Amino acid sequence: MLTKKQIGTLKKYIFGYSFPTIYFDFASNVEKNAGNMRSLETIIYTMLTSQKQQQVKYGLANIIYWGYANYGYKKYRTCKFFNNVTTAQLQKFQSIVANQKICSLQLQAIKKIGMPQYSGISFISKILMFLDPKQYCVLDLRIAKLANHSGTKAIYNLKNYATQLPVTTHNCAIYCQWCNECQKISKQYYSGKYRVVDIGGCQATCRLIIKPL
Repeated sequence: MLTKKQIGTLKKYIFGYSFPTIYFDFASNVEKNAGNMRSLETIIYTMLTSQKQQQVKYGLANIIYWGYANYGYKKYRTCKFFNNVTTAQLQKFQSIVANQKICSLQLQAIKKIGMPQYSGISFISKILMFLDPKQYCVLDLRIAKLANHSGTKAIYNLKNYATQLPVTTHNCAIYCQWCNECQKISKQYYSGKYRVVDIGGCQATCRLIIKPL
């Protein structure tokens, strides 16, 4: 149960979310700013779900570019993906998107493709978030490391290593449970107004998943 203070604090963080909204326009070879997160989500979603393989490649590359927005090596990581992903891997990804499997299977299926830069839950969950922010959110090491002691939330049961959240059957199930918890918070305390992505990252930022405020 969230207290009245926690409900108000979480809402404040949702409205105050300010992660960079940049992406890279590969056609014109320049960085652009979408202006807000909703616009960025639409841009990358359109790429990821395109029937044109080149657009899908741009979308996956832009998730990496956005994910490393605050790091100086974002271009290096993006180029590493862009120059090494294969046609076969992109085709397999397109098939997964078309099949719309449940989230735990999607995480594992995307992992099995073997695309560069997409080996752990941190970045694969970003793919799911951009495909459906109403149902999925990002789960990365920063969030996982908040759960450093026992608790009742799903996130406390993650099994991770120092540098990566491995895509195991266990961790994938925990990820889905955590997305469900975020959805329940929205329904119970905000009449379903906010999406899973809105609840997930902001909940971690204000540490509601870890301890009372």
